[in-house]
Amino acid sequence: MKVRTSHPIPKPIEAVWPLLCDSRTTLPHRSLLFRLGLPRPVECRLPDGEGGVGQQRECVSADGSVTQEITAWEPPYRLEFRMVRTNLIHRLFTDEVVERFELESIAAGSTQVTRTTTVKLKKPFFLACPFVKLGVRTVHRFVITNWAAA
Repeated sequence: MKVRTSHPIPKPIEAVWPLLCDSRTTLPHRSLLFRLGLPRPVECRLPDGEGGVGQQRECVSADGSVTQEITAWEPPYRLEFRMVRTNLIHRLFTDEVVERFELESIAAGSTQVTRTTTVKLKKPFFLACPFVKLGVRTVHRFVITNWAAA
């Protein structure tokens, strides 16, 4: 299952790229899904201090964390990674989560951010696809809104 969203951010690409590697959410959440248990992102960082293929990226939510391995590193245009471990609830129903960010400079110093999340659900959970898609879209929107406000 793939979920792709694309949003403009009114910042130049050079200001958006660092947010993929080091950012905190500061705005309040408004989604009922976060109140119902969807992990709300709090912070993403590079625990080793620098990125690159094979390095780790860590994202912390209000309920736990996800450790990811960077599989593509092309600053300031493309970042890809895959989940290697997590203590969040989705570990129970996913076999694999892969993410890709693509950044493109657009008019007037803004950046188009396209985020693609690919989720491989464990077989008994395939009927949950619509709910997982809704959750992923909610997380995408929350993160982008925070980056735009940063």
